[in-house]
Amino acid sequence: MKIKQFAFNPFGVNCFILSNKAGDAILIDPSASNPQEQGTLLQYIKSESLVVRRVLNTHLHLDHVLGNAFAEREFGIKAEAHEEDNFLLDLQEEQSMMFGLPCPDPAPALGNFLAEGDIVEVPGIKLHVIHVAGHSPGGIAFYCENANDGETSTAANGAASENATDAIAADRAKSVPVLFPGDILFAGSMGRADLFGGDEESLILGIKHKLLTLPGETVVFPGHGPNTTIENERRWF
Repeated sequence: MKIKQFAFNPFGVNCFILSNKAGDAILIDPSASNPQEQGTLLQYIKSESLVVRRVLNTHLHLDHVLGNAFAEREFGIKAEAHEEDNFLLDLQEEQSMMFGLPCPDPAPALGNFLAEGDIVEVPGIKLHVIHVAGHSPGGIAFYCENANDGETSTAANGAASENATDAIAADRAKSVPVLFPGDILFAGSMGRADLFGGDEESLILGIKHKLLTLPGETVVFPGHGPNTTIENERRWF
């Protein structure tokens, strides 16, 4: 599995494209907010001859869905997210005012709801859905047990932390687990819990019992900021 990482929009949302050797791709948090960012995303997809098969949202706060409408138009695929966040799509105008972000192209309705235990899969890439409420009611993380699976896993644009890059490099010959937690877990911190149905206690419990129990070598690709590992983050909880 190849991992390409971009940082889009004024909030620096990390957008990820996961792809296999055949060119099947999964797009996570399509957050491109303007024509330049959208062009950058399309240029990469075309240069790699990728076909986007699934579009996923870790949660539905405005900064993470700014590219949903664009992705649906370009790839003919509706985004998927947890049902408990669906109400946030009706609050895009309120979120726009709160965050000071323009929203000229609101995210359309989802095409499918994802829940705890679901699997999102294209050949060679299997993502397990983990529901962790607290940052938002329907926050989900995507966990892949076999990130390399015979291919090279990379973080692009210099976005990987030294530890995360070393973890991938050291495990070229074997399976490397990876996690995409959106805004649930960051390098050295966690998501805020004071927005639209957030709950700090649920967030902390979910991180402790569902994420920090994953293998320590798991490389974490958060929704904002640098990458890290589960082992690094255990020290904070």
